Amino acid sequence: MQFVTLVRLRPGSTGILPIERAPGIYEMEWSRLSKQMQLVGGKIHTMLNVLGNDYDLLVIGEVEDPRALQRIDALCKQEGFVAKTHPAVGAEEYARLVHEVAAIVHPLDVGSERLDEERQQA
Repeated sequence: MQFVTLVRLRPGSTGILPIERAPGIYEMEWSRLSKQMQLVGGKIHTMLNVLGNDYDLLVIGEVEDPRALQRIDALCKQEGFVAKTHPAVGAEEYARLVHEVAAIVHPLDVGSERLDEERQQA
């Protein structure tokens, strides 16, 4: 299962980054976080710094165990980062999921489409 994690530094209680930590790219912290994510079950494919966003880092990876997503999120928070971890799917799989959900939520829509076709033919 693929996943994405968005990570940002946790600001102090005032909402401002601590003075002793200048904002910027924290290569050592990101490297350590990447290694720790692997220890809890994540295989990291890409880590990118995000510009002009509320988050500083985008992690793209893969897990075998879906519970590893919660572990990754908890790890980030335990390390002092604000983080959001989400499963990610390709466009084709997402389209299939949308159609499956639509068939479950609106099972009668197929019948109403048939009625519309019959009305047009009549």
